[in-house]
Amino acid sequence: MSAAAADLSFRRAVEADLPLLYECDPHSKVHESRRLELRRMVQQNSCLLAVAGSRPLGFAMLEYSFFGNGFIPLICVATEHHGNGVGLALLRELELQCYTAKLFNSANASNGPAQHLFSRAGFTRSGIIENLDEGDPEFIYFKALPKASQTANPSVKGTGLRPAPYVER
Repeated sequence: MSAAAADLSFRRAVEADLPLLYECDPHSKVHESRRLELRRMVQQNSCLLAVAGSRPLGFAMLEYSFFGNGFIPLICVATEHHGNGVGLALLRELELQCYTAKLFNSANASNGPAQHLFSRAGFTRSGIIENLDEGDPEFIYFKALPKASQTANPSVKGTGLRPAPYVER
């Protein structure tokens, strides 16, 4: 693990952090749809930012839209910090914050680095979805979380020790 990853701290991203998220995510620099999605996730309090000092190193999203289970739709580490343990640290932090006993994420078949990260973090392949991206199926990954990490039931108001990382619509 790099010195930067060892000095990581995590916090919920706020709208003022959007430029930091864009800095970490090259895809957002050229795709307006990604910037809009990041803004939506931040507004819903679903984005966790990893920082070392004041430097953004990466971010990840946690939501509960996958059949009521925890789901990580996006994890992004700044290019210069790939391979330094930031992605693994983000996944471990999301595991601690997840309210459900099941946590899912996904990666395209073409995204070997994400698949390797999920495997290192203890996720197992759980399924496949065809036809999202032409010729590039999406692999679904799953991890059972220990009961100790279950701090609340997000569907019951007032039971959370932390604010729910989503906004009811």
